Amino acid sequence: MPDYNRKAAVYWWAVVCIGVVVLAHSLRHVVSLSPDAWLRVVGGTLLAMLAGLVPVRIPRSTNSFTAGEIFIFLLLLLNGPEAAAVASAAEALVGAWRTSKRWTSRIASPAMAAIAMFSAGTVLHVALGELRSHQLESDSLILLGAILFALAYFVLNTVMATAVPRLKRNEPLSVRAFVDAFGWLGIAYAGNASVATLLFLSFRQSGIVVVVAATPIIVILLTTGHFFFRREEAAEAVRKAREQQLAQKQALENARQSGMAEIATNVLHNVGNVLNSVNVSAELISGKVRGSEAAGLARAVALLDAHAQDLGDYLTRDARGRLLPGYLKQLSVAVAEERQQILDELAALTRSVRHIKEIVATQQSYAGASSMVESTRITDLIEDALRIDTGGIGPLRVEREFEDVPALMLDKHRTLLILVNLIGNARHAVLQAPPDVGQCIVVRVRAVEGDRLQVAVADNGCGIAPENLTRIFAHGFTTKQDGHGFGLHSCVLAAQEMGGTLTAHSDGPGTGATFTLELPLTAATDTQA
Repeated sequence: MPDYNRKAAVYWWAVVCIGVVVLAHSLRHVVSLSPDAWLRVVGGTLLAMLAGLVPVRIPRSTNSFTAGEIFIFLLLLLNGPEAAAVASAAEALVGAWRTSKRWTSRIASPAMAAIAMFSAGTVLHVALGELRSHQLESDSLILLGAILFALAYFVLNTVMATAVPRLKRNEPLSVRAFVDAFGWLGIAYAGNASVATLLFLSFRQSGIVVVVAATPIIVILLTTGHFFFRREEAAEAVRKAREQQLAQKQALENARQSGMAEIATNVLHNVGNVLNSVNVSAELISGKVRGSEAAGLARAVALLDAHAQDLGDYLTRDARGRLLPGYLKQLSVAVAEERQQILDELAALTRSVRHIKEIVATQQSYAGASSMVESTRITDLIEDALRIDTGGIGPLRVEREFEDVPALMLDKHRTLLILVNLIGNARHAVLQAPPDVGQCIVVRVRAVEGDRLQVAVADNGCGIAPENLTRIFAHGFTTKQDGHGFGLHSCVLAAQEMGGTLTAHSDGPGTGATFTLELPLTAATDTQA
C-alpha cells in the first residue's frame, strides 16, 4: 500500500476487519439453514456472480450495474441479510477481479459490499418484522421498503468505496458531486429491488416455478438493455470523438494564429530596429547638408563676380584675392569628402530600406501559407527565420554549423514558426547575459540515426533553471516579463503534428540553453520517385 496515507490505510484495515467479521457471522448462519434454503443461497450466489461478469453500462456515465443485485435482493427477502451479505460479497469479488489488478481493491470490495448489505438488510428485516407483528404487512409496503433498502445499500456501499481515494487526496465528501456521479446507479439499484420484490411476492404465492420461469425473461430484458445502452454508448463515443476532433482543429488554428502573431511581432520589432538605422542615416545626411562647406563656394563666387572687371589684379595684388585660389582648392577637397560621406550614408540608408523590404517580403510569403508538405531546404528556412528575427540586433553573432542535408518534404509554415520562436528566445536569452561572454547563437543542422533531421538552436545566454525545464513547454508558462507563455507550447504542438519532437536542455542559470527540433528525414526525391 505505498500510495496510501495513514488515514486511508487505517480506514482500509478497519473496513476489511469488520467485513471479515460480518462474512464469518453470515457464513455461519447460512450453513445452519435447511438444505432447501442452503441450495437457494448457493444458486442465487452463483447467478449473482455470473451476472457480475456482464455489466450494463449506464449511458453518459462511467458507472454500470448488473443483474446480480436482483438475485441478491431476492435472497435478502427470502433468507435474510446474512445470505444476501454472502452473495453480495461474492458478486463484488467478481467485479473487483474483473476491473482492478490491485489486491487492496480485490480484498476491500467484498468486505464493503458485505458490510453495506448486512447493515441495510438488517434494518429492512427488522422493519418488515415489526409490520408483520402489528399485522400491517402489505405488498405495497414490502415494495416501498425494498426500494428504500436498495437506496440505503447503494449509498453505504458507494460512500465506503469512494472513501479510500478521497482519504488519499484529503478531499471531503461533496453531496452534489456524489449525486452527479452516481445518481443513475442509485436509480438502477432501486429498479433491481423492485424486480426482486415482484419475484419474491410471486414466489410466496406460486413457489419456485415462477422464479425459474422469470429468470429467462430477466436475462432477455437485461440483454436488450445491455445492447441498447451499448448503442447509446457508441453514439456518445462518436459524438465525443467529433467534439475532440473539432477542439483539436481549433487548438491547431489557435496555434497557427499565435505563431503568425509571433512572426508579425518579430517583423515589427526588427523593422523598428532597422528604422532606427534609417533615422540615424537621414539625420547625418541632413546635418551634412545643413553644415556643408558648399556655402563657402557661394561666397567665393560672389567675390569673383564682384571683381569681374579687374579679376587678374584682384587675384595677384589684393591680399584677400591672393588667398582665394588656395581656399577654392581646400574647398574642393572638403566638398568631395562631404559628397563621399553623403554617398556612404545614402548607401547605408538604401541597404536598410532593402533589409526592411526583405523582412516584410519573407513574412508575406508565409502569411497566407496553409499547412502542406512540400520540398524544402531546411537551411533556406533557417535563413528566412534569421532574416525575420535577427534584423538590427547589433553585436550578437550567429554561427551556422550546417551539414549537407538534401531537400526534404517539410511543412514549411509550421517549421518556420518553430524556428522563429527558437531563434527569438535564444536572442532574448543572449541579450540578458553580460556582454563580455561574447553573445552568440549557434544553429546546427544534421541527420541523426539515419532517418531523423535534427535542428539545434544553442545560445550562451542566461540559461534555464532546472525546475523550469519540465514546465517550459506548458501552456501559459513564461519567464519573460512581457511573455504570454504560448510560443513554445505552440512549437511543441506543431512538432508533434509533423511527427517530430522538441526538447530543451540547460545546465542551469548562466550556462546557456539548447533547443533541439527533430523531424522525420524524408528526402524530396524519395516522395517523388
